[in-house]
Amino acid sequence: MITVLSDDTNQNIGKRVYEELCAREAEVEYIVINDVNVGPCYSCGGCTDKTYGKCIHRDDGDWIFGRLVRSNIMVWVTPVTWGSYSFKTKRVLDKCALIGDRHYYLKNGELVKKMADNIHGFYGIGVKDHCSDEEKQAFKNLVAENINIMSVDGNAYVLDNDVSEECILKIVEEISR
Repeated sequence: MITVLSDDTNQNIGKRVYEELCAREAEVEYIVINDVNVGPCYSCGGCTDKTYGKCIHRDDGDWIFGRLVRSNIMVWVTPVTWGSYSFKTKRVLDKCALIGDRHYYLKNGELVKKMADNIHGFYGIGVKDHCSDEEKQAFKNLVAENINIMSVDGNAYVLDNDVSEECILKIVEEISR
């Protein structure tokens, strides 16, 4: 299952990726986070002590998490904000630290964790018109670090809103391999 999670604020790339995956008859789910209520991670440790694997702060992260944990591949589409994920996307990503092993370990001198056994791909698609080279590189570095920490395969892309259909097709081809 491929899950496309998209902050569709001022962009439609997530929907385009989802539609192209559907056209290829992939098993895919589309989650739009524009109007969801996901609070911040308070780093309280409740998810590792009190309610293992579940945030103790109830919000829309509960149902989003339930869908993401069933994924084999996660595709996150987000406006690029200062070389990072949007505020909404970052909140969901923080809550996803619950997916997989709660422990971190050292790999090549870095702290990493093992995601759930079924999750083997993470793709970050940043969207921003006229994005500077520095901001593009910052976003790609961030996604690469998330891929490393999650111990999965994946890639990062930064696109303009008016990206060609050919570019979308190339990304979908890589995701659906």
